[in-house]
Amino acid sequence: MTHAILLTGASGMLGRRTAMALCARGHRVFGVDLAPAQCDHPNYTHVRCDLTKPAEVSALFDAHPVDRVIHLAALAHVTNETDLGWNRYFRLNVLISHHIFENAGKRGIPVFFSSTVDVYGMNPLTISEDTPFDPTGGYAKSKALAEKRLYELMGKTPFMVARFAPVYTEDDHHDIQKRYYLKYPKLAFRVGKGTRYHFLAIARAVEAICAWADRDAAPRGAAIFADEAVMDSAQLIEKEQAEGRAKRVLRLPEFTRKMGLFIAKRCPAMLRLNITKVLTPQQFDLTVGERFLKGGDPAPYRPQPQDLRGVRVLLLEGFARQSLALIAGLRKLGCHVTTYNTSKLDVGYASRLPDVRLIEPWDRSDEDASFEALMNVLRLDSYDVVIPTTDFSARLLADHIDEISLYAHPAENGPGLFYRVMNKQQTMRYCDLADVPHPKTWYDMDCAEDVIAAGIEYPFVIKPRIGYGGIGFRVIKDEAELRRRYDRAMRKNGPMLAQEYIPQTGGQFQCQVFMDESGEAASAVLFDKTRWYPVAGGSSCCNTTRHDKRIVSDCVRLLKTIGWRGYADVDLILDPRDGLAKVMEVNPRATGGVKIVFLAGVDAARQIVELALGLPVTHYPEYRDGVRLRFMHTDLLWFIQSPDRFKTRPCWFDFRHTADMIFSLRDPWPWVTFTVQGLRKRKAEMAKRS
Repeated sequence: MTHAILLTGASGMLGRRTAMALCARGHRVFGVDLAPAQCDHPNYTHVRCDLTKPAEVSALFDAHPVDRVIHLAALAHVTNETDLGWNRYFRLNVLISHHIFENAGKRGIPVFFSSTVDVYGMNPLTISEDTPFDPTGGYAKSKALAEKRLYELMGKTPFMVARFAPVYTEDDHHDIQKRYYLKYPKLAFRVGKGTRYHFLAIARAVEAICAWADRDAAPRGAAIFADEAVMDSAQLIEKEQAEGRAKRVLRLPEFTRKMGLFIAKRCPAMLRLNITKVLTPQQFDLTVGERFLKGGDPAPYRPQPQDLRGVRVLLLEGFARQSLALIAGLRKLGCHVTTYNTSKLDVGYASRLPDVRLIEPWDRSDEDASFEALMNVLRLDSYDVVIPTTDFSARLLADHIDEISLYAHPAENGPGLFYRVMNKQQTMRYCDLADVPHPKTWYDMDCAEDVIAAGIEYPFVIKPRIGYGGIGFRVIKDEAELRRRYDRAMRKNGPMLAQEYIPQTGGQFQCQVFMDESGEAASAVLFDKTRWYPVAGGSSCCNTTRHDKRIVSDCVRLLKTIGWRGYADVDLILDPRDGLAKVMEVNPRATGGVKIVFLAGVDAARQIVELALGLPVTHYPEYRDGVRLRFMHTDLLWFIQSPDRFKTRPCWFDFRHTADMIFSLRDPWPWVTFTVQGLRKRKAEMAKRS
C-alpha cells in the first residue's frame, strides 16, 4: 500500500536519500525544506516552508492531504555549524517538532520521528529501548525533549520513534574517524587493545524509514537502529595504515581510559561529551530494531521518568540500615525526606541527608500503638508517600492501608497480596503453582506429632512461617530434638514450617525484583550471598552482583503468579544435589541489600515513589556485574567465627569494587551511631537466633 507522505528535512543528508527511496517504492512525497530540492522524481513535490512558524506549519498540513509524516528536520552537532547553543537547538529541534506533532496529532496522522541514541547518555551497560534517558549536550537534550512532546501531543495516534546510532555515508566517516584520530589523516590513537563502537550506515537508516512507510497500519513504539557489525578501532586503524593513512599511531595503555574520564568530568560540557563518547562507547541491544526490519513490532513506547522534585516522603523506622541507601536515593531525586526515628542513634536521625528528622514512639511488639503514633504524624504534616523499611512497618502499612491512604500513598500492597508473600507457607504453595524450584515442604504441621506422623526424613529444617533474619531457624536432627523444640518454637515464634534440609555448601542468592503497575518486572538484580552471619544461617554480610537468567526468570515468574506489585526480595539457596537455586522466602520490602541495587545502576527509590504515586514505573533492563557490598559490622564477626576465614572467595581482604552497607565518606556519622546501637542490641539479637 502506498501513502501520501510529508517528509521534513527532505534536502538533508538523510532526507534526500529517503525521498528518493520512498518515491521509488511508489509513495507520493511532499518534501519540506528551506533549501533547494535534492530529489528529482515524478512522485516528489518540493515545498519551501519555515517550520519554526506555527501558522505556516498549519497551512502546510491544510494544503497537502497526507496520511503519513516522517519528521527528519533537525539541527545536529556538525562541523559546519557555527551556532550550537541551546537556544538554537531548542528552536530548531523542539519547537519545530512541537508544531509538526501538534498538527499531526489533531488530524490523526501517524508520525515517524528520527531521534538519536544520544538520549541515553554514555551508559556503560548494554542499552535497550527501556533504558532511562540521561542526555548530555544540547543535541541529545533537545531530542529527548522532542520525544516528550511527541508522546504528549499525539494522543492515541500511532507514532514511531527511531533512535539512530551515529550515521555515516559512503564518503563521510567523520563520526567514525573522530573516535580514533587526533589529527586526520596522519595521527591516530588507540586505547589499550582498541575500543568497539556501534554506528549506522545511512542505507540501513533509510531501510528502517521505508519499512515503516510501507506498512498498511502504522505501528506505535520505539526501536534502536545500528549496524549489526560492531566497529573496532584497532581494526580500523590497521585498515587506515594499509591504505596509506594513519602515518603515526599513539598507543595509550588501558588505564588512561579511567584517567581520561576523570579529567573529562572537569571539562566544559561539549569537550566532556566528546571525550566520554570516545572512551565509553555505547553498546546496544538490537533485538527490537532487527525484528522491526523483518516485519515485527517495535518496543512499546515508555514515557521517560517524571520529575519527582518536591515529593514529600516519610521513611519509617530510621534505625534500619537500608534507610541510608533509600534516603540518599530519594534526596538525589529531589524529594523532601522525613525520617521516622525512635532514637538519636538511629542512622536515619544521624544522617545529614534528611530534610526533617522525627523522634516518635514506635513499639514493634504493639502494632496498634505504633499505628496510632504514625497516624498522629500523618495528621500533623503533609506527606505524599510513606515507605516501610522492615517487615513490621511493611505489615503495619498493609494491615492499615485504607486508613493511611487518606493521608498519603503507602508504598505497600494491601493485606491480601502482602501475606501471600510474607507467609513462607503460602509462598511455597505459589512456588508449586509457578513451577519454581523450592525446598520440599510439608504444609500445616501444627504440632510435633503432625511432623512425626508425616514421616519426614531427618535432618530437616523448621522455621517460622512469618519471620526474618534467620530468627527461629533450626535444623532438626532426630525425633528427640523435634519433640524438645517444635512446640516450644511455635509458642515463641508462631506457626512453623517444616522443610527438607539443603546442605549449605552450594551458595545462596538474593534477587531484588521490582514489579511495575502492570505486573511486569521493571528491574531484577541478582547477587550471591558470599558470606552470612550467624555462620550457621542468617543475614548476608557480603554480596556480589552476578547474572543468571534462569534464576531471575524463576523469581519473576513466582512474583507474577502471586500478583505482586512493587519491591520484593527473593532469597534462594543452591542445592548441591541437583544444581538448582531454590526459593527459601520472599521479603515484601526493600531489604538491607538495597544499596547494591543502587550501586548496580538501578534507581530503586525512583521506582518505589513512582509506583506509590500511580506513575509509570521506570524500567532498568540491565545492571552492572561484579559490584560488591559488605556489611563490615557482621562481616568482621563472620571472619572471627568462620573456619573458612582464609578460604572464602573473594578473599575477605579484597576491597576492590566494594562499598560498605553503612559507611560513606559523604555521610560518615551514621556508621558511628549504628556501631553503638549494634553493640547495645547484639546480645538481644543473638538471643533471638539461639
